[in-house]
Amino acid sequence: MIMMERERASSIFARIQKSKHIGIFTHISPDGDALGSSFGLAGYLKECGKDFTVFISSEIPDSLKFMVPASLEKHLAFYCLANRDKVKECDLLIGMDFNCLNRIGDWEGPFKESKAYKILIDHHQNPETEAFDTIESETKISSASELTYNLLKMAPDVDGDVTKLSVTTREALLTGMTTDTNNFANSVYPSTLQMASELLAAGTDRDKIIRELYFSYPERRVKAQGYVLDKLLKITDYGVAYIFLDSRTQTHFGLKEGDTEGFVNIPLSMEKVKMSIFAKREKGRRKIRISIRSKKGTSALECAGKYFHGGGHEQA
Repeated sequence: MIMMERERASSIFARIQKSKHIGIFTHISPDGDALGSSFGLAGYLKECGKDFTVFISSEIPDSLKFMVPASLEKHLAFYCLANRDKVKECDLLIGMDFNCLNRIGDWEGPFKESKAYKILIDHHQNPETEAFDTIESETKISSASELTYNLLKMAPDVDGDVTKLSVTTREALLTGMTTDTNNFANSVYPSTLQMASELLAAGTDRDKIIRELYFSYPERRVKAQGYVLDKLLKITDYGVAYIFLDSRTQTHFGLKEGDTEGFVNIPLSMEKVKMSIFAKREKGRRKIRISIRSKKGTSALECAGKYFHGGGHEQA
């Protein structure tokens, strides 16, 4: 990966230092990396004594609520008309883990209307350059959490010493990176393993993170997973596995937002499967959310772009 230039990092911290109130935004239906990068940065700002708000468009999934530190709860602002004015109070807006403004849902309008300086920290392709004043974008990296980690290491008060980052920040960033690599199964670079090594050496409790992520599932998820694999999974002769999860099945098992996170990865454990497609009808809406994953040599990105007007990474 191309490491972030110290000069660019210095300009970001200079902007942070002189800002009076900072707004952090991430994408709708936040996943582990969205929350990890956002809370990682927020934890750092709190240690610096800065005023800030983390703006979130939609509910945090039950499976990821453990990621919300008690110390940051009062800094969260979920979308409602009353909270729109909070954006006007910010003189610096920082976007985390999204490449275009329509990914932040209802906050898009207030974000565009704001006259504040705008920074993007992201790892997806084709960032919306005209929407930001400064863009820190790198696609050959595991996650926005890793990109944020590299940035914070160059903070003047950290200067490469990871132990100077708070426990809140370290745990958030390691959790975000772990989820976006599917626990080191994909999008792993030498820098990713270096990040993990440094955070572990600094005393970050990875065992706790793994327990929360992969060994705390609700019963409804496990039962639904068995049904999905037995009844709904189809595999074509070309090695494409696909699943369509309808509203009726979601209601039957009482599934909540986030309960099906990771389902798309499971078919890839079979030798003959080259690509996995998971389609899920959103409750109460006509929209269908589609996730695509693939093994090396097969492009999930090309499939997403050609057939679903989507994007992302080569294998996701």
